[in-house]
Amino acid sequence: MKPLSPRTKWLIALCLCVLVMLLEFLTYHMAYRIGHDEGMLATPAVVVQKSDEKAMQNLSRFMADVFASRESLAGILDNRDERLAWIRDPELRTETAWGLTRELISRDGVDRALPTARELIDAGYAAGRYGTWAPRADAVAQALLSVHRYSPAYDYLKTAVEGYEKEGMAAELVKALQTMSSIDQMLNRNDEANTLLQRAVDAAAHLGPDALPVRSRLMAAQGRLARTTGRIPESRAYFKKALALCPQPDKTTGDLALASISMGEAMLEAGRKEEARELFLKGLSGSENAPYLLNDCLNALRGLARISTEQGNYEEALAYLYQAEGAARGVLPADHAFWAGLYDQRGWVNIMRKAAPEARSDFQKAINNSASSPVISAQSREGLGKAWLDAGEGDKARENLKKALELRESHFASDTLSLGRVYYSLGLASDMSGDRESALHAYAGAVDSLLKCGEGPERKSLLVQSYLCKAYALCDGEQWKEAVEAFEAVLPMLEGEQRSENYKQLGRCYDELGMKEKGDACWKESGFPRVRMESPGRRPSGSSRSSRR
Repeated sequence: MKPLSPRTKWLIALCLCVLVMLLEFLTYHMAYRIGHDEGMLATPAVVVQKSDEKAMQNLSRFMADVFASRESLAGILDNRDERLAWIRDPELRTETAWGLTRELISRDGVDRALPTARELIDAGYAAGRYGTWAPRADAVAQALLSVHRYSPAYDYLKTAVEGYEKEGMAAELVKALQTMSSIDQMLNRNDEANTLLQRAVDAAAHLGPDALPVRSRLMAAQGRLARTTGRIPESRAYFKKALALCPQPDKTTGDLALASISMGEAMLEAGRKEEARELFLKGLSGSENAPYLLNDCLNALRGLARISTEQGNYEEALAYLYQAEGAARGVLPADHAFWAGLYDQRGWVNIMRKAAPEARSDFQKAINNSASSPVISAQSREGLGKAWLDAGEGDKARENLKKALELRESHFASDTLSLGRVYYSLGLASDMSGDRESALHAYAGAVDSLLKCGEGPERKSLLVQSYLCKAYALCDGEQWKEAVEAFEAVLPMLEGEQRSENYKQLGRCYDELGMKEKGDACWKESGFPRVRMESPGRRPSGSSRSSRR
């Protein structure tokens, strides 16, 4: 074959180049059209929506594998406009930034994540996406609560509440409001706490009949707050309503730990101690990973201590109270109202176990921490007076009992049972100091106060003791006629040996008054042989047990 000329070779090479270029162009054009057509089958919003969760999961795994430190994550977030610029879709870029923020928070970097979290949440609210960003604000608040950052957590909860209200998310709104109320109580803002609880109650009215346990829990929380601020009758009314709404606490829904503790308090107020104990323990076991429930857990521990005290298990009660002290140490501020209440309760437990020095120490701590709580001040002054009384120090007892009486008359004059108890102890202290006139005045005050309050075992016991102590003090002063009136007034309340002793004292008084016939009748009723006594008979003991908590 004849060899090809150089010109022919060049023409063939040129044709091959053109052919290759044509094939490349056609292949690119076809691929582009196919990709364009497939991409046009769905809008970008739908693509983002469908891929969002998967993208977040992939991102989480990616962050766990690649970014080994909080500083790396924080660095990306601090410069996210530049570092995430490769993500063209604004919504996907925002979701990626939130995923990074959430990852940083989960790695104990909540402080570093806060600026970005605030910017993203504010931008989401500005765009009207409350349903998406309100739960995220709530999540940031829970992260802050887990490290006991109550004030910033409160701000994020306020943001979440705003979003929940706009979106009509009632269940989430109720829980956020109650959490805010708990924070207010921890920060000694009881008025604000009460307002938030009422808002939560109003919001819970929109949850329907299935939300009775939630409403019951809120009523119990209102009862606790009323008790904390010294509104005892109102507190009991709230707890009664709570039990009426939810008589079967095992069926509580939502936050089970919080519900259990709240219902435990209602059961305790109703006198159902074993049920209350079970609910408190259940609530404590379910709150280990919920630091925002600290206030409720402390109330549960104090409730358990109260039950143990009333059952005579004083060492067990102290154990619960020391556990509460340890849980709150380093978390609650030194001027928090919890400390005054804790030390006051511990002081009364020590009174019960006859440990007067320990009681005095606890009551003094309570007094030092109770500047904002008249009810704790009154209780602790009374307790300190009782501790000095048990130690035989009449003058020191009188000093503190007088202050307790002033506080009660100024702030809680309607609590006549407590007034009667303080008057009675003040009478014993005055007797111990040899001041019979002051003792008589105090015993008379006790009787007058106790006659004004409703029936009950403590009222009856105190009234009997006050009448008898008043009568014996009158005998000391040879005021026989007045003594007869006191002995006769108490007679219907006495039984058995006490009744016989009272008839004996009456017989003696009638003898002194020269009323032989009445004296004869009393001595006969007493069953004692008739004798002429030079000094008063035995006095009732001043060691009656108190129900302070």
